[in-house]
Amino acid sequence: MSPLATISSILTSILLTTKTSVADVTPFVNNAQYNAGKYGDYPTQTFKSNPAVTQVPRVNFMKPFTNCDDGSYLFLTPRGHAPDPTLVILDPSGSPIWASTKTYGEVYNLQVQQYKGESFLTFWGGDDTIGGHGEGNYYMLDQGYNQRYRIGAANKLGADLHAFTITKDDTALITIYQAIATDLSSASQWRTRGWIWDSVFQEIDIETGELHFQWRASDHVPITNSYTDMNAATQTDPWDVYHINSVEKDDLGNYLISIRFLRAILYIDGRTGEVLWQLGGKDNSFEDLSDGKATVSLGQHDAHWHNDHRYITYFDNRADWYNQMDDQSRGTRIEVDLERMTARLDQTFTDPNYKILSTSQGSYQTLPNGNVVLGYGFNGVIAEFSPEGELLCDAYLQPASTFTTGNVQSYRNLRFNWTATPSYPPDLVLEGSRLYFSWNGATEVDTWLLVGSDTADETDQPSERAIQDAIVVGRTGFETVYRICKDDGLGQYVRAIALDKNGVALGGTNVVDTGDLATGRGKDYPDYEDSEEYHAQKGQHGGDGDGDGDDDYQYDMHVGEGGNTWAEGEGVDDETEDLEILIGFAVFAVLSAGLVIGLLVCKERWLERRRRAGGPEASQGRVAAWRHKFSGFIARLRRNGRRDDFGEVSAKRGLLEGDSLAMAEAGDHPHPHP
Repeated sequence: MSPLATISSILTSILLTTKTSVADVTPFVNNAQYNAGKYGDYPTQTFKSNPAVTQVPRVNFMKPFTNCDDGSYLFLTPRGHAPDPTLVILDPSGSPIWASTKTYGEVYNLQVQQYKGESFLTFWGGDDTIGGHGEGNYYMLDQGYNQRYRIGAANKLGADLHAFTITKDDTALITIYQAIATDLSSASQWRTRGWIWDSVFQEIDIETGELHFQWRASDHVPITNSYTDMNAATQTDPWDVYHINSVEKDDLGNYLISIRFLRAILYIDGRTGEVLWQLGGKDNSFEDLSDGKATVSLGQHDAHWHNDHRYITYFDNRADWYNQMDDQSRGTRIEVDLERMTARLDQTFTDPNYKILSTSQGSYQTLPNGNVVLGYGFNGVIAEFSPEGELLCDAYLQPASTFTTGNVQSYRNLRFNWTATPSYPPDLVLEGSRLYFSWNGATEVDTWLLVGSDTADETDQPSERAIQDAIVVGRTGFETVYRICKDDGLGQYVRAIALDKNGVALGGTNVVDTGDLATGRGKDYPDYEDSEEYHAQKGQHGGDGDGDGDDDYQYDMHVGEGGNTWAEGEGVDDETEDLEILIGFAVFAVLSAGLVIGLLVCKERWLERRRRAGGPEASQGRVAAWRHKFSGFIARLRRNGRRDDFGEVSAKRGLLEGDSLAMAEAGDHPHPHP
């Protein structure tokens, strides 16, 4: 067989066995109507298969993150006046990977951290109305979304929302605000005693809660160094003198902390607690080589070391609740020389399109490739820049016209790699003639296998007929939809099996009763694109991002064996056109220019046979070729050890690379949805 014929055979089998339908709505791209607020203060999307997922933002990509796709995801915690507080992970296309359906109160600071060789989701949850810093707990979820740890502060103090960092020593750094009575005479002519919020950080043992180290600002920093005016300074309304918002530990055992109302970043001795030096503020330790631009900030957040103590990075708000230094916030990278004690402004990162000014919150993250991700905190924006400051990608969680209102906030917006297979099962819902399936939090699902049965018993092994009639549906987003057709032959009871890219079964849904829809006794259904629901959905979701409602919300019709069962007369032509496109791309990728001429010759011969054979007969020939290939798959399978039910089905459909691939264990999943 020629290479061209082999490619054609493979693509034909893929076309006939893998079917795709789209349920997610498309994101907006540089949409002026979105930014004007036409779609509301916080556009969201919902999903039929999992109605509990309700607060997923439908973002407006000013510069799509698909241009910055390095395999990592976007980690967000939308909250504010418009959204309910939600933990959200999005892929670069804006499709959700995971949205928590469990309530933790207000949520902040979602990220991925390593602990004892495992990856965990970590975040803060609690009451954020206490003193502007909150009181609650930090949570650690494993890669099955099981809560493994809930962490509070030592010494009966409350864990504040600002920072939770797992060190290389597998300890945790947390920030704390404690109201204490202190001497105010140095800062006031009429007050001798009063109450302040003291800024504290602790290093604790995650397993036991044992305290390893504690530092408090009032022991080392005079209250006169604060830039905030004294308020009532009572026990019920303490003066927020310091306002710590980040802490990290370096390889020397010392701590780098950001204190907002000192307008400074401090370096703390890990043994004595002494302030070794300070960048910025009233007690600045550095000579500024950039005419004040390296040591002057306002309201800064999220300070980090970069490149082995050569740089300090942070999000410079350029404003706080009381003062404003500039008309937009920025990311800042400062080059420091710790021997000469000099500081130089190396690079700033600002949005060239909108002057986004955040009076609170914000984040700065350096990615492994050197790019910089900024989260704008008080404004719902995440942006990625090149190391030289060029804006590469950005997404708005709210209309630009509502910036600075606090309608949509997200304390830190970050990017991480994340791999997870939930301990709870996927979801499957039948509505009308369509199956909707999803798996909230699963990152490894590549395809779905629809398996039918004549019994509702989920413990029954699939019959030979069920294996023959199983349908492979490509995953197209958070939620995939499949329209049942009368000739599917699935059987009355259907479940969906999630498969990874190697065909390994990851988990299965509950069984749904389709009645006679998939048994061959059901009626024909009209083309979905002619239905009232389709046009209603288009109008509801605003079109393709330009607001005209033309093609934003759509389901791609699947092509079955022998033609489109909803448009029988046109099915063969549709398959032929799809096949020609696929063959063209494949040949272009793998064959030399000389074979292109061969393709044209073969195409002409194929068209001649098509004209002689006719549409229906040609379709039947392709089906026969697929059945021959399918029989070959089964014949080549070796039975070296047990597979579970899902594995049997995926293996018999030729989806496994070999018997050595481990199969996920079958059975019920007792863990509840998070």
